[in-house]
Amino acid sequence: MFGDKMDDLSKTKEMWDRVQQDPELDKEILLGRIGSHSLSRDPKHLEFTLSRYKFAAKMLHDRKRIVDIGCGEGLGCLMLKAETKARITGIDFDPEQISYANKYIKPLGGMDFICQDLIDKKIGVKKADGLVSIDVIEHIHPDEQSRFLANIVSCLTDEAVAVFGTPSIYSQKHMSKRSRIGHINLYDEKRIKDTLLEYFRYVFVFSMNDEMVHTGFAKMAHYFLALCCK
Repeated sequence: MFGDKMDDLSKTKEMWDRVQQDPELDKEILLGRIGSHSLSRDPKHLEFTLSRYKFAAKMLHDRKRIVDIGCGEGLGCLMLKAETKARITGIDFDPEQISYANKYIKPLGGMDFICQDLIDKKIGVKKADGLVSIDVIEHIHPDEQSRFLANIVSCLTDEAVAVFGTPSIYSQKHMSKRSRIGHINLYDEKRIKDTLLEYFRYVFVFSMNDEMVHTGFAKMAHYFLALCCK
């Protein structure tokens, strides 16, 4: 009986060895400083961020060219690439994060990355029919918000669809010290809708708690996702 058990284990190991021979497993990605911090200090935060990008990708599944505003290290662009057939352009004003994205994410194909401060000037890319901006607008100073939004929508076609994501002002008391320092422009559901209606014809605001998107009571939402049609 003991010998039969060993044979079964050997067959299992043989099967697993075949799985490990998949050539796709050779593609390793070294996480950047921000991604590493999320994974080591608060892994669920990385999960929540990617779930927001998953929602955006599903809404933009038929787009041909998507710009990711405030892409950071570009991990969210991987989600957009996986769920759409679009060409992805990530833009961020942080040179360290864009340097990482160009070195480690861009070689995976289908993505470009640009370092640019979009408060100073319009996007210098071809017209896009999709836009994503996750965890960005809350970092924009209120005095510069109008310039920022006007500059990023300037690249969109008339048929474009956009997804914005931002923490709810109601979640402020639960934020970390680091988040409170950076989140200088928080929104409730009415303000985010009214703000985006200045640039889009239709705006639909969803609530989000952890990775769950819903239409529940907005004042209990930790996060808002706004689906916009130009």
